[in-house]
Amino acid sequence: MTTLTLNEAADFLRQGDDFLILTHGRPDGDAIGSGSALCRLLRGLGKQAFLLPNEDLTPRLDFLCGDLLAPEGFVPGAVVATDVATRELLCKNAAPFGDRVDLCIDHHPSNTGYAKNTLLDASCAATGELIWLLGETLGYSPAPAFCDAVYTAISTDTGCFCYSNTTPQTHRIAALCMENGADFSRLNRQLFETKSWKRIQVENHVFQNIQLSAQGKIAAVCLTKEALDRLDATKDELDNLSALPRQIEGVCCSILLSQVGPGRFKGSVRTDAPVDASRLCARFGGGGHARAAGCTLEGEGEDCLSRLVKAAQEELGYV
Repeated sequence: MTTLTLNEAADFLRQGDDFLILTHGRPDGDAIGSGSALCRLLRGLGKQAFLLPNEDLTPRLDFLCGDLLAPEGFVPGAVVATDVATRELLCKNAAPFGDRVDLCIDHHPSNTGYAKNTLLDASCAATGELIWLLGETLGYSPAPAFCDAVYTAISTDTGCFCYSNTTPQTHRIAALCMENGADFSRLNRQLFETKSWKRIQVENHVFQNIQLSAQGKIAAVCLTKEALDRLDATKDELDNLSALPRQIEGVCCSILLSQVGPGRFKGSVRTDAPVDASRLCARFGGGGHARAAGCTLEGEGEDCLSRLVKAAQEELGYV
């Protein structure tokens, strides 16, 4: 693995063509936003570029893709992954390209260096920031659709600029997106304010089943397949639930487990200092950021939840 500077990554993109852009499974706003923005950037430079279709893409974010999706049978000249920290996180149909990622653009400190070349800056709040900086380095004149994609990437990964990963650079790039045509009012409404009635019911279920521990510093909840089937919610309506328990006064560690298969649970952790979410999830083979991370656990739901909560209690010195 070779670590590239911003200028070196720009040179790589400048010299290549026929790009295929990969995103991770269960893609969030940064994954799709940064991937879409990079695709539009490359097309703006006269390159042929496509996004690999992602079967986990939800309707809330598919407006970013438009005509960017790769046609069946497209043979790439270069493969780029955006916001993907490990090969194992790639969406399922990206498996054939997992060993031939030419460039990974990422901001996760847990990146495993699986790509031939990596542009990594963990100080960026979102991979979308790096895409904007690449555009500046390449002399790209940002179009409104590009700005919409970057704004989506950075606003969603910062909780609409509320999370502690937000920096002055984050705000500067958001302002530049706005100055160059991002429809920020519509995006903010769509991404952060609009909820379906079913989403309200899902949130009600989460709050009714929260377990508090460590003198109210840890809030944890488990969503079993039975509960998920009963709620009959779409992927969009289940998105970013892990941030909800953190809204409770005094909570500095929010844990949400959701069943993704028989005896298999996906853990999503959101924290405030002093709990390091990435370090906590690394105990279970996961990773991410200090304030937001994930992992996968095997076993029964309550047992998996108990193991995660105990680890969080240890991080806080309660065990």
